[in-house]
Amino acid sequence: MTIGSCPSPRRIAACALTLCVLVAAARGAGDNVAPEGYTALFNGTDLAGWKGLVADPPARAAMAPARLAEEQGKADERMRAHWRAENGALVFDGKGDSLCTAGDYADFDLYVDWKIEPKGDSGIYLRGSPQVQIWDNPIGSGGLYNNQKNPSGPLFVADRPVGQWNTFRIIMTGERVTVYLNGILVVDDTPFENYWERGKPIYPAGQIELQNHGNTLYFKNIYIRELPAAPARAASSPLLKSGQRVAVAGDSITEQKLYSRFIEDYLLMCRADMNLACMQFGWGGERAPGFHARFANDCLAFKPDVVTTCYGMNDGLYRSYEPGIGGAYGQSMREIVRAVAAAGATMVVGSPGAVDLFTFRWANLPPPVYNDNLAHLRDIARDIAREAGLPFANVHDHMMLAQLRAKPVLGEAYDVCGGDGFHPHPNGHIVMAYAFLKAMGLDGTVGAITVDMQGGATASGGHTVLSAAKGAVELRSVNYPFCFFGDEKSPSATQSILPFVPFNEDLNRLTLVVTNLAGDSAKVTWGAASKVFPRARLEKGINLAAEFLDNPFSEPFRKIDALVAKKQEYETAMIKEAVTRFRWIRTALGDDAEGGKALDALRDKLFARQRALHEEVRAAIAPVTHTLAIGAP
Repeated sequence: MTIGSCPSPRRIAACALTLCVLVAAARGAGDNVAPEGYTALFNGTDLAGWKGLVADPPARAAMAPARLAEEQGKADERMRAHWRAENGALVFDGKGDSLCTAGDYADFDLYVDWKIEPKGDSGIYLRGSPQVQIWDNPIGSGGLYNNQKNPSGPLFVADRPVGQWNTFRIIMTGERVTVYLNGILVVDDTPFENYWERGKPIYPAGQIELQNHGNTLYFKNIYIRELPAAPARAASSPLLKSGQRVAVAGDSITEQKLYSRFIEDYLLMCRADMNLACMQFGWGGERAPGFHARFANDCLAFKPDVVTTCYGMNDGLYRSYEPGIGGAYGQSMREIVRAVAAAGATMVVGSPGAVDLFTFRWANLPPPVYNDNLAHLRDIARDIAREAGLPFANVHDHMMLAQLRAKPVLGEAYDVCGGDGFHPHPNGHIVMAYAFLKAMGLDGTVGAITVDMQGGATASGGHTVLSAAKGAVELRSVNYPFCFFGDEKSPSATQSILPFVPFNEDLNRLTLVVTNLAGDSAKVTWGAASKVFPRARLEKGINLAAEFLDNPFSEPFRKIDALVAKKQEYETAMIKEAVTRFRWIRTALGDDAEGGKALDALRDKLFARQRALHEEVRAAIAPVTHTLAIGAP
C-alpha cells in the first residue's frame, strides 16, 4: 500500500484546506481582531503586552524583586532591538531572545498564527516551559518536543509549506495539553512535562513565550481565552473499578451496535479479570434532549456506574453551524451530566463523530462544512467535561485523523464514516471504541510474558506459565488480546483500519520479551503462525497482539463477540419496544398502584433476561491455553 495508490489525493487535501479556512473564518473578522470570548495578546501595531525573556522559571523565582526588575529592564531593551511589529505581524530578526507575554496564564485556549522560513525552528512555551514545536522538519510541527515519558511527536503532519501561515490552537488544562495545527489534531490531551525541573509537575501558571532559535520568525492573530479552574481529575488513571456496569448511549450510530459491541468485547475479554458488565442504549435519530428525557426510565434499572454518551450528529441539524445549535446541544448535555451525577454514576462525555470526506453527499452541505459544525459541538462537549471534571472522548478528531491517514493509502472511496457518510462500517467503529476506551483511562496492558532462553519464563496481567523449557512456553490466559478480522482493504473489516489508528499500541499490548538469545535473531511461533524478529526487538519487547493478528485467541474471541452481538440485539428491542413505553403507560395509569407494580415486575423480568444473556457471555469467556515457541530462524 502506497500513498500513490490514492485515486484523488487532491480531493482529500482540498477538504483539509477547506476545514482550515472554516477554522480561520470562525475566529474573527480580520487579522489581530479577537473572536468573541477571546482576548488579543498582540494588537497588530506594537509590542504592548509583551516583555523580554529573563532566565528560566526557577532562576526567576530565586531572584529578589529588585534584581528581577533590573534584569527585566535589560531584557526589554534586547526585545525592542530584535522584535518588531510590521505589517500586522510580530517579526523576529533571529538575533535576540524569546518574546514573552507580560502576564502569566494557567488554563487557557490559545490561538497563534506562525510562519517560518526554510530550516526555521521555533516553538511556543507554555507556562514558561518548552514547548509546542515549530520547525521545518518532515516530522511535522505541534509536538511536545521536550516530553520524555509521554508522547512528544505530532499525531499527523499538518504543516503548510514553508513560507505560508499556519495556525495553532493550544488548549492547556491542568498538566495536559491538546494541540491543533491548521484544524487537525496533532496532540491529544497529553501530559506536558516540566523541562526545567524534571522531577516536578509543570508550573500551575506562567508566561507564554514565542521561542527564539536563531532564525527569522513571524507571528500574528494571537488570541487567548482563559479557562476557569476545573475540578481535578486524574485523567490518566483508570475510570473503571472491578464489578462495575457501563451504559453506552447514543443515536443511530450507537444503535448500529458496533462500537458498543467492541467496547463490551474489550471490557469483558481484554479485562476479564475485572468482571465488568455493559449495556447499550442506542436510539436511531436521537438527539441529546431525547436521551435526557428517557434516561431515568430506560437506564436506571441497569444501575450503571459509568455512562458514555455520543450525541451531536443529529443535534447539528445537518446544516452549517450557528450559535443556536450549540446552545441547545450544550444545554441538553449539561442536563444529562446532572442527571447521571444525581443517579450516583459518572460519565464519559463523548463528542459527535465525523462525516466522511468522500461518501457524505448531502445537497448544499459539503463534508468540511458539516464537520466544522460537529467540531463546534466537540468543543462544547469538551468544555462540559472539563467543567464537571469528567473524562472526554474525542471521537470527532480521531475519526478525522483516521480518514486523513487512510484515504491517501487505500483511496478516497475507502470510507471511515460509512457508505452514507455518517454511519460507519466496522472500521470506523473501531476508531470510536478506541476514543471511548482511551477516555476511560485504560492503560492498554493486556499482559506481559518474559522468556529467558537460559532459564524459565514469567507472565503477568492474567497470564500464567504452565511450563517452560528450551524456549517453549505453555500458558493459561484469562485476559484475551483484542482480535481483528477480515480484508485489510475493506471498510467492513476491523483489520483494515489498524494502520491508521493506534489501537494496538495504546490499548492492546500483549508484550513478549526474550532474554539471553544466542543468535542475532529468533523465530517466534504462536499458534499456527511464525515470524522472525531481530534480537534487539525481542529484548525490548514485541506486541504479540499486533504481530500475530491470527492467533490462538482469534476463534474464542469471534465466538464471544457473536454472543455479545446477540445480547445487544436483545437490549435494543427490550428498550425500544418495551421499557421506554413504560413512561406513557405510567402516565396513563395515573395513581393506579397495582398497575405500577405490574410494570415494575415486567421491567424486572426484562432486565433479568438481559442479565442472563450477560452471564451467558461471561460463562463463555474461558481461559485459553496456548504455546509460544522461540527458536532458531
